[in-house]
Amino acid sequence: MSEETREYIIGKAQSLFYRYGIRSITMDFIASELSMSKRTLYENFKNKEELIVECMQRDRKVKEGELCQIFASKRNTIEKLVLCYNRIIYNINRTSRSFQLDVEHMRSKVTEEADKYREKQFQYIRDILSKGVEEGLIRPDLNLDIATTLHNQQMMLFGQINNRPADEWNYGEILAVYTKIFLYGIVTDKGRKVLDKNYEQITQTI
Repeated sequence: MSEETREYIIGKAQSLFYRYGIRSITMDFIASELSMSKRTLYENFKNKEELIVECMQRDRKVKEGELCQIFASKRNTIEKLVLCYNRIIYNINRTSRSFQLDVEHMRSKVTEEADKYREKQFQYIRDILSKGVEEGLIRPDLNLDIATTLHNQQMMLFGQINNRPADEWNYGEILAVYTKIFLYGIVTDKGRKVLDKNYEQITQTI
């Protein structure tokens, strides 16, 4: 099978996993949705886990590319952080709660891929905060390793909030509230002025 067809399968399967979760999707269902024989599917992916890992590797590369592009831009630190959260909210809102919980509950190469992305995200956020201190936008008295670790731990935990009105909150709204608390807590007076002008971009993807 051509690489183009393989990428097509990964793209379609990724959409199904993100929409319905991992456990509820079978290889039979994927083959049916692709109008493809199950034999053809198994000729390219020996099992569902291999296909999931391929999907997450593809997604991780896309997300890392987005972060690299933001970090390499000439924007100031506050603008970069706002754009980072904008993308994070967008990505979270296009995945179902079932998918997020399935990933957290699995102990396999699937969670390894999720952990790899979190490690990359930690370094990007830490580097951005460090640059922000140099620009006078982030408080210089912050321990950046602690701040970034607390930030990433909270990012992992906020999706597990269960006691919320099911029809009133979504992950994007929860994250937007958290980022507002986090960002306004780490900026200098100069940074606050810049954040005031840019914060609305975070909520545009909710």
